[in-house]
Amino acid sequence: MVDEVLGWGRPRPVVPSGLVDELRGGFDAAFGAARRGAPDGPPIRRTVPVRALVAGATSGSTGTITPDRDTLRGILLARSFARDVELGQTGEPEDVVAAVAGEVAAERPADPGSASMWWNAAPRPSRDDIVAEVVGVMADLRSLWPPLTDAHLAVAVRRQLRTPAAGQALVLSARPDVVLDSPRRDERARALVVVTRSGMPRPTEDRALARATALVQTLADGRPPFRWVVLHLTDGRLEPEDLDPEVLLTTAAELGRRAARYLAKDSSAGRSTAADPEPDRSTSRVRGGAG
Repeated sequence: MVDEVLGWGRPRPVVPSGLVDELRGGFDAAFGAARRGAPDGPPIRRTVPVRALVAGATSGSTGTITPDRDTLRGILLARSFARDVELGQTGEPEDVVAAVAGEVAAERPADPGSASMWWNAAPRPSRDDIVAEVVGVMADLRSLWPPLTDAHLAVAVRRQLRTPAAGQALVLSARPDVVLDSPRRDERARALVVVTRSGMPRPTEDRALARATALVQTLADGRPPFRWVVLHLTDGRLEPEDLDPEVLLTTAAELGRRAARYLAKDSSAGRSTAADPEPDRSTSRVRGGAG
């Protein structure tokens, strides 16, 4: 983990000049080409989560969450891992998971489609069983992930990233589980983006989601990460990918085309293009050095 993923002490790659502008231009061009010939209408100005774009293209799903036992287990596990990274593994796993479960229970409790509605309605033994399972996985993850206590390291947990695209026609959003960054600003890429998965591995979708998240991170912060990683929480498997401008350029063009199709599908279904379908409205935290 320290050597192959975090890469402490290793030189970071130099960011090619003009890369961010190329990525934005590539997305805009692909989006515009895919929407050419679409009927005119009011300005779109919709926030589109890249998770929905990736899920819809690779698995045929809409990217929306259907609360059930597995969903709640995944939510608790992903958030508890991120919180444990944020805290530098200073709290007991039981306390970390309990705090996260309390937050989940309080989020949108009146929304029948929310995770909190399912959680609060579940029998106490069922909830206790899920918590115990998550605590066990958390203990295993601690043997994989080192505590991060460096005061000069910025740790952003579940930060909501948003960036305008397609000439302000829409906003791309993503929420990486963890972003590790350096406060140093120079010509090098210095951030690490971590996307966690807790269900059945879907290699194509997992890789696409990590790349799409890295793209939004790049456009939102004005510089790319040096690496993005998919962490499979249940077995500790890591799939890192180093910064490759061509990969990001291909991702930008593909997401532009997918965003155009996504909006066209919504329009044909008669849905409003003003709403943000992002189901998770929890807050994010940043610890350590400021960037």
